[in-house]
Amino acid sequence: MKKIFIFSLLMLFSLQGAFSQDAGIAADEGAVFSKAEIALANEDPLSFTIDPASVRVELISKTVTAKPKADDRGVIGDIVKIINIANKIWKIVQRNAPVVGAETKYAAAVPDNATSPNQLYEWKGPDTYKYKFHAKNLYGAEVVSVTYKVVFSYGGKFDGKGAYLTGVTIVPGAINVSWGYKLYMSAFVPETTITNIGTYENPIAVMQLKLSSKIASPLKEWNGNSVYLINGNGAMEEIVSPFALEKRMEDIKSALPMLNPEKVFNN
Repeated sequence: MKKIFIFSLLMLFSLQGAFSQDAGIAADEGAVFSKAEIALANEDPLSFTIDPASVRVELISKTVTAKPKADDRGVIGDIVKIINIANKIWKIVQRNAPVVGAETKYAAAVPDNATSPNQLYEWKGPDTYKYKFHAKNLYGAEVVSVTYKVVFSYGGKFDGKGAYLTGVTIVPGAINVSWGYKLYMSAFVPETTITNIGTYENPIAVMQLKLSSKIASPLKEWNGNSVYLINGNGAMEEIVSPFALEKRMEDIKSALPMLNPEKVFNN
């Protein structure tokens, strides 16, 4: 029985802090603000409130290699067990700055009898999808802007068979966050999302890569997740986006006098 497991290589840098598997953000990442930030936020709450309707994730560019032709995959193979031999979650952005060494942290989906992606061959890629994530306050001013890349290599074979994944990661780029705001981002590969869409004899790995984001101000906190589905044949798509238009700006403005200044957006 062919199995696939997460192989998360964290070169030189160890993961610090306890993470929530649901949120993907470190439990100890409580944003700390200065007295000046808190005082100004109380005087001008509209400046320190994210407009949910303004939050966007946009695909800026992509660089991909030629994908193999689809073939008859036959009967879908089962993956009966996921084996984790290392950490599967890592920080990308912390307190408005890229985490040092974030580009060296990645996940891979390979057969359980392989101890390293280096044992596989005929890798294709890496493919790169560049995104921009940005948000505005209730005055319409952009207060958070960050670019990041979803990167992965695919098509690796083991003993002449399969299409596996390696180097699956998210790399931060330019980050611009206004004074009085804090941005945190983490990558997470849930162990139950690695599956086989190929055959029993010729597995094709599929992985879900989750990007968890938190924007915090002295008054409010917002959390959201994007989920990218990546398979061993090189296909990638965003299957979950947290940026629904849940509230109109007018509704938020009229409700502000009644809001608890500690937390506003509860998910």
